[in-house]
Amino acid sequence: MSLADVTCHVLTYPFPEDFVAWYPYIKPEVMRGDEHWLPCLRRVIHEDTPGVTDRMIAARRASGDWCGVVWIQVPETCPELAHFGWFYVEDEVRGAGVGARIIETCLSTLAAEGVQMLMLPTQLGNERAIGMYYRRGWRLSITDPDGGVWMVREPAGFWQEYFTPDPNRPIRASEPQRSDWVALDYLLSRPAAAVRLLPLGLTGSRRFVSFTHDWDAGDHAVARQGGRPAALAAARADDEGSLMDVFGLDRRAMAVAAELLGRSIPQPRAEVAITDSVRRGALEDAGMRLADVHEREVGGVPISLARYVR
Repeated sequence: MSLADVTCHVLTYPFPEDFVAWYPYIKPEVMRGDEHWLPCLRRVIHEDTPGVTDRMIAARRASGDWCGVVWIQVPETCPELAHFGWFYVEDEVRGAGVGARIIETCLSTLAAEGVQMLMLPTQLGNERAIGMYYRRGWRLSITDPDGGVWMVREPAGFWQEYFTPDPNRPIRASEPQRSDWVALDYLLSRPAAAVRLLPLGLTGSRRFVSFTHDWDAGDHAVARQGGRPAALAAARADDEGSLMDVFGLDRRAMAVAAELLGRSIPQPRAEVAITDSVRRGALEDAGMRLADVHEREVGGVPISLARYVR
């Protein structure tokens, strides 16, 4: 097959019927072992999500058959940010340059719209994919204990400035919106983000608060400035009341989210690494007080935790 016989198309909702029939990631036989992703991926294909623009950059052969695709998602509240995921090229056209053409089409489309931060998840063992992304400007950001990897493509230092709230403008918190998810995932992808939230089991997976997280299983508050998410507080009920945690890059934003959530749940408490001065300060700013310090294993490692109550 010649690459000249392949064209790339930028598809938006509603997606063409023949594309939906072909799209591999909504088929149980393709997603064996990963069926938990099916509801999310089917929602992307079949629904127009408020506050989010979903696109498929798809490759098509001259015969009319689809042969490759990548999904990109841009939230209206953070139009400089995009999520790149579920990249697929059919076996019979691999090595012909189809994947490279899809990526280049994706990058040029997003650049024309002003997107400057682009994140993607992959696996540490997928060396070929990591190398391909690395050659196109992505860099490893953070790896979880199960081998999941975040890679990001962005101007140096841009994300710190972008997600640091203006000290002279108000920060307000409310319940999460679907348009928050991409930004919250991006904050989680940064090594500088406080991620003690994750081992306590308050989110659906170690690196995603978007796709598989059950937002109905707990209580949440998102702090925003000008619509842009800056911090997330989460809590789940247990025998002692409500176990709560908060993450973000900015202490003030974290405190705003934690304060709203702490007032709306019964018997809130938080357990924070004794060395985590930013999170401890945010909880204190939110009206929590130190109750005790104790030892606990987190991820198989003993750690000193400060217990906060309201």
